[in-house]
Amino acid sequence: VVLLLMHLSFSIVFLEGMSRFNLLKLRAFEWSLAMKMLPLSLCFVCNILCAFYALRLTSVPIFTTLRRMTTLFVMLAQWKILGMTPSRRVVECVLLMMLGAIVAGMGDMGFDPAGYLCVFANNTLTAAYLVAMKFYFGSLNLAAVDVLRYNCVLSIPSIAILAISNGQLVHVLSSLQSTTVDFFYLFLASGFMAFFVNFSTYWCTHVNSPLTTSVTGQLKNVLTTVLGMLIFPDVHINPTFLVGIGLGTVGGILFSVHKFMESRKVKEESGADDTNEMEHENEDTAIEMTSTLKRARSNNGFDENHSEDSDMRP
Repeated sequence: VVLLLMHLSFSIVFLEGMSRFNLLKLRAFEWSLAMKMLPLSLCFVCNILCAFYALRLTSVPIFTTLRRMTTLFVMLAQWKILGMTPSRRVVECVLLMMLGAIVAGMGDMGFDPAGYLCVFANNTLTAAYLVAMKFYFGSLNLAAVDVLRYNCVLSIPSIAILAISNGQLVHVLSSLQSTTVDFFYLFLASGFMAFFVNFSTYWCTHVNSPLTTSVTGQLKNVLTTVLGMLIFPDVHINPTFLVGIGLGTVGGILFSVHKFMESRKVKEESGADDTNEMEHENEDTAIEMTSTLKRARSNNGFDENHSEDSDMRP
């Protein structure tokens, strides 16, 4: 919790510093606008807390595998709330990822109902968080950096209260004297990385969609799952578990491929439309130029005839 509090504080410092040096443009802070974004902050804080408790009750590989089911929650939420209907191939890839999560869960020898419940709550809150983020981008006309700043400012008070109430903040402050210089370097590095991870999440959701952000986030969990199986001793590896992880990974890769193909198709269609519009505009311009030349020639002919008649008069 204290680490999350420091990461949020680092994010605000980085954003304000970059704005001060004109590296990015921040909108003026408005409390009336901040009050409208309280649901986003609430989803964020509850999402983080559920993730913390889920990691305590489940192993890292099974946690990351079950987290892939977030994609289904996001797909349903953005269809219901944002009206974004996915294609058939995208739905098939998401269902394949869901199948992998179910199979991996069947092969989990350390099954804990409370841990699974926390993971599913984490998935639901993540979907609400991403969809709410996309909603605020459109409804409030805010940039990704503005939404990130508002979320950090609104989330810090609740995280600070939690860190003080459970005694973590006092414990960390009292142990600072015994820390080394390397610890501070690593702590600053984690702050930088947390800021860029948060910024990339907001930017990806702003440019693409909550579903794309969810799937790309799940793909990085492949490395987390493999490292978790190799590092942590509480992981029970069996064929069913490995098959489930493999299915989820293949589903995520296929989703990325299909989304890339869809985006390229949209660009090609928009480019073809632009070309047709330019051709129509060129045809209209040519017709106008032709008609203008004809009128000019007819006017010149009239002027010449009129001048000849004037010369023939005494």
